[in-house]
Amino acid sequence: MKQLLLDIDDITEAKINICAKTAGLSIQQWLQHIIDEKTVTTWPNSIQALAGTWQDASLVEALRAAEGQDILREDF
Repeated sequence: MKQLLLDIDDITEAKINICAKTAGLSIQQWLQHIIDEKTVTTWPNSIQALAGTWQDASLVEALRAAEGQDILREDF
């Protein structure tokens, strides 16, 4: 496993410590979770499950068919 050396200021360190503690994780686990979350390259399963669940949208011509004819605009 690789190691990473990261220089951070005291405020950032305090934020990391608080977030990791709140999540019930070690700092290393919390940082790994954030890195995994921010570098994901696939859609979540909940989004993938939506594929094919909606009907295709109507074409604009079909939506506007009942609206009648537009009037011509005045020239400037």
